[in-house]
Amino acid sequence: MNLQEVLAYIVKALQQEQIRFGIGGSLLLAHHGLPVTPLDIDLVVALEDVERAIQLLSEMGTVVEHDEMSLYATQVFQEFIIHDIDLDLMSGLRIRHDEGIFVYPFVEQTLNETGLPFMSLVDWYVIYQLIPGREQKVVMIEHCLADQEVDRERLEQLNLPQDVNNRIDQWLN
Repeated sequence: MNLQEVLAYIVKALQQEQIRFGIGGSLLLAHHGLPVTPLDIDLVVALEDVERAIQLLSEMGTVVEHDEMSLYATQVFQEFIIHDIDLDLMSGLRIRHDEGIFVYPFVEQTLNETGLPFMSLVDWYVIYQLIPGREQKVVMIEHCLADQEVDRERLEQLNLPQDVNNRIDQWLN
């Protein structure tokens, strides 16, 4: 199975179990036409559904043991290999930064024209600013969103470090 087939297989299984989740990372960027080649699947799962998601994905593939990463303070992170495709599951997504910890406020994703629950590109614009080494992706998202209406209300409700707020203000104005 290729990445798209594995994604469809996983999405169908999660939706059948009514597990709330969103697709992010490079798959989200590629969905918006950005020049990236997705090599894995990044899913953010509602904290209330994470135990069921882990159980289901464990039955579908192999659980990968991992070391703690100091940048992330995510409540649940689990990696899986499903049909030779790497899947990273995150729930209670949190990222450490100089001013504290960014807590991602999970929102239920809506199905788009592809039938897949992609996360908000604006959310990943913020997330990528908080992860070192993702500047190229941040700039790509800024260019992609330049001609679109940006969810300013969503950005304003996020508790972000000052440098990220400054960049967002400059970009939007």
